[in-house]
Amino acid sequence: MLSKLVKDKIHHRFGQEIRYPKDCESLAQSISEVCKTRISASTLRRLYGFVKGIREPRIYTLDIVAEYLGYKGWDQLIATFQKDREITVKILERLKPEQIKKGETVELKYQPGKAIELKKIENVFVVVSTNDKRLQLNDEVKFTLLELHYPLIFSHLIRDDKSLGKVQLAMVSGVTSIRKL
Repeated sequence: MLSKLVKDKIHHRFGQEIRYPKDCESLAQSISEVCKTRISASTLRRLYGFVKGIREPRIYTLDIVAEYLGYKGWDQLIATFQKDREITVKILERLKPEQIKKGETVELKYQPGKAIELKKIENVFVVVSTNDKRLQLNDEVKFTLLELHYPLIFSHLIRDDKSLGKVQLAMVSGVTSIRKL
């Protein structure tokens, strides 16, 4: 499912909000006319969460959405969120690492049905629960900001004392819930 930020950009470009599944027919037509590439209304219904999808959307589909919004591809669209973050941070729910005390646990949720629990230990967070296959229990992660509707970006992932570098999750839906436990 698309994040609120991406949906807002689509609504602005399309000229109206997509409130009902039938609205996806008109949006599909508009995208096809602008991009000269067909995207089905059923694909848009899945992206909007009107129909349950069982997997992440194809990058090809996301690239079409990004092109409709005036970007060269999905990666370029996502990169703009980092720049927009400084402007919109005041109106979005957010959590910085320094706002979390040692020993506290934070729960993060994103689509499709993913949840992670992170416990703060010194200056890193340890994964204490996850249903995302890209993370494992006891992985250590660092981040600069958790923000509702934005992608989840860990600047460092350490597994078994080996640095695996930067990890990006929730790239389509953005973070849908941030909660201190």
